Amino acid sequence: MDDETKQGIDIEEARRWIIDHRTALNVGVREIARLTGIPNGTLSQFMSDKGYAGREENVAEKVNRYRQSLVAQASIEITPRDMPEWYDTESGGRLIELLRYGRMGEFVVAATGPGVGKTKAAKRFAWSNPNVFLVTMTPSTAGVNNMQIEVLEAMGERDAVGTPQKLSRRIRNRVEQLRNALIIFDEAQHLSEKAIEEIRSWNDATGVGIALFGNVGVIQRLEGGSRKEAFAQIYSRVSFRIVQPLAMQSDVAALAKAWGITAPDIVAYLRSIVMRPGALRGASKALRIAYMLADADQQPLNLGHLQDAWAQLSAQAIAA
Repeated sequence: MDDETKQGIDIEEARRWIIDHRTALNVGVREIARLTGIPNGTLSQFMSDKGYAGREENVAEKVNRYRQSLVAQASIEITPRDMPEWYDTESGGRLIELLRYGRMGEFVVAATGPGVGKTKAAKRFAWSNPNVFLVTMTPSTAGVNNMQIEVLEAMGERDAVGTPQKLSRRIRNRVEQLRNALIIFDEAQHLSEKAIEEIRSWNDATGVGIALFGNVGVIQRLEGGSRKEAFAQIYSRVSFRIVQPLAMQSDVAALAKAWGITAPDIVAYLRSIVMRPGALRGASKALRIAYMLADADQQPLNLGHLQDAWAQLSAQAIAA
């Protein structure tokens, strides 16, 4: 690269990226120096507040080359390995127990951070138990009418039409004929206040079990110290709740076992990923990429593959 091209390098952007990259990998500067090929002392200065006393554009160029290599590795045409469809974790077990209790006609709530396993647990429970209906909420289904349409869709009635009153009557009539019926609302944080109140009315009228699965915003709305009076009736009916911002330490061993991983250094690094936001989902994505990199190198999976995979995912998140 000639001097004219080097002048176009954004040194500050490269500095910010490599600092964020190191934080995402949760490793020391020495490890980043190894990955980038930049001398440890040079890189330490470059990442400091004072900066590198020499030609910083040369260091930034090497940072950018390393960053581009991560993108190139991600594009390798290797058939990805399938993620384990289900594996037992302590977090998942707690969620399953909550849903079992919900089938007894109870109103239950699970509020967790992303990647802890809410959706997988809900799908597993709905697949393995009769009269359990899983409904996934989105911003477009937040209101009463659209929420009702989604519930009836889960019950097998496609493109339901009618007034909110008639649709609720159809839902009540349906669940009254079923034994131990349970409706699970995944991504329940999208539900409007009126939609939640309508759902509560079904539980009151028929005894159908209700499970709200969502982020911590769900429980904050229902149980917060400044909760609205409108939620008072719902709050009083919540008989079982789980609030879990992060995955549990024991979930790491279950994840490693599901992927067939026994190497202590890889398991330890997985633990550092799992205990961040994104949890098991983020770790599974990293493992999938790591195995692709290992296959491309025609080597068994090693710690370097997992670190590179997590670096790619972190770089994408930072760029986004």
